[in-house]
Amino acid sequence: MNSKNVLPAFSLFLLALLLLQGCKKEPYMLGLVGYNYTDRAISDFSVNGQWGANLVLSTPTSGGGSTMCCVVMSRDTKTPFWVDVEYKMSALESYPPRKIIEPSAPYRKAKVQVTGPVPADPSYLEIHFYPDGHIEAALSGRDGPSPPRLKLERRLPFVR
Repeated sequence: MNSKNVLPAFSLFLLALLLLQGCKKEPYMLGLVGYNYTDRAISDFSVNGQWGANLVLSTPTSGGGSTMCCVVMSRDTKTPFWVDVEYKMSALESYPPRKIIEPSAPYRKAKVQVTGPVPADPSYLEIHFYPDGHIEAALSGRDGPSPPRLKLERRLPFVR
C-alpha cells in the first residue's frame, strides 16, 4: 500500500471508530410486577412515576396483580440502587356482611432499595408489599417474575 492510500484508509478507520463510540446501548424496558402480602388490596401503585396498576391479595401462586409496562433502566445500572414507590391501600373490609373495618389510606411514598444481582437479561422489576408495611424490590430475568415470597391463602380476592 502506498502512502497515497494510507491517509484515506486511516481517515475512514477513524471516522468508523468515532461513529461506533457515539452508539448508545438501548435501555432495558422492565415489566413492573407487584406482590401484595398484606391483608387489604392496593388500589394503586407506581414506581418512579410509572403506573403499576392495582393489586388484589396474593395467593401461593400469584402476586395479586399483572405485569405493567415499563420501567426504564440503563444498561449501566448496578445494584444497589433506589426507586420511588407511591401506593394507596384500599379499605379493609369484612365479608359477609360487607363492613368497612378500616377506611382506605391516603397515598404513601417510600424510597425502596433494589438489591441483589442484576440478571444477565433483566426483564422485570418486582415490588413486594409486606404485612408489616415494609417494601422490597428486586430484578428478575426473562424466565419470568419470581413466585410469591410468602405463600398466603385468601378467601376472596380482597379477604385473607
